[in-house]
Amino acid sequence: MRTLFRIWLTLTIISMVFYLPFYVFSNNAINAVEELTPDEIIPFTGIRGQDPERVHNLLARTGIDMSMELEDALEDNKSLSSVKFEYLQTPEATRVEQATGLKLVEASADVGNGRQLKLVFTVIPKRFLRSTAQVNGLLALQITDGNHTLTMNDGPNDELHLWALFEKSGKAGRESVQRMNSRFDVMVAEIDAREKARNAPAAVTPSAPVRQFASNTVAGNPGTDQVIIFQFDGKPAYCADEGADGPNCHGDSAAFIGQGSYKDYMDSDSSLCIAGENDCTLPQFFPADIRG
Repeated sequence: MRTLFRIWLTLTIISMVFYLPFYVFSNNAINAVEELTPDEIIPFTGIRGQDPERVHNLLARTGIDMSMELEDALEDNKSLSSVKFEYLQTPEATRVEQATGLKLVEASADVGNGRQLKLVFTVIPKRFLRSTAQVNGLLALQITDGNHTLTMNDGPNDELHLWALFEKSGKAGRESVQRMNSRFDVMVAEIDAREKARNAPAAVTPSAPVRQFASNTVAGNPGTDQVIIFQFDGKPAYCADEGADGPNCHGDSAAFIGQGSYKDYMDSDSSLCIAGENDCTLPQFFPADIRG
């Protein structure tokens, strides 16, 4: 047994001697993003269930260099400068890493006018005995000016902005950056217009003065033959002298509202009218022998 153990230990040590340098110098999450090609990005784009080979052929026919790496695509684009690849260091990125174990890597470049193009990827980092990092998603394609950060890939059609960055001649890549800049201008203008409309003071429509009536009865009406119709909970109501039961108020919102006069129960924006006047809507239950 000792001999077998020594053989196992010797082989383990030898394997670790060869493996550790390989692990240390193998690609990390940033390297994995830098080396992305269109073929490797296809699975993260488009629609669910699409045929990657069909997409590959379509992009190749339109002049996309399917072997170009993302780092080269950004650095060779004359509309971009200060290209950087780095781990995303935000509270949200920290929460994602803690919850899923994924690293968030951001590729960024200046596009002029104080703006940046940002591509954010999720990456499965390398681990012991898993020596290479693997990109597993495109989280965002954005333009930001520090105040607004707006997404440029809301749907499959918008992904043309991304593919154009890999076009062989470089012309489509430059035009793509210009189109994203223009789209950013339009989106910011829309945001500012909505914000301005939301903060604008509401137009005040002058309301007609509420009619005033003398209260000559216990129910607050001008007379026993003049019953005031008011609004209670948005529906017609009235108050009347019911003899021994006192002045009571009734309406369509409630069969019995309470005792008192219309002033005690009418809505704050209620209009007033006298029962029997033109355009004066009566409650559905309005006995003919009501005494005001």
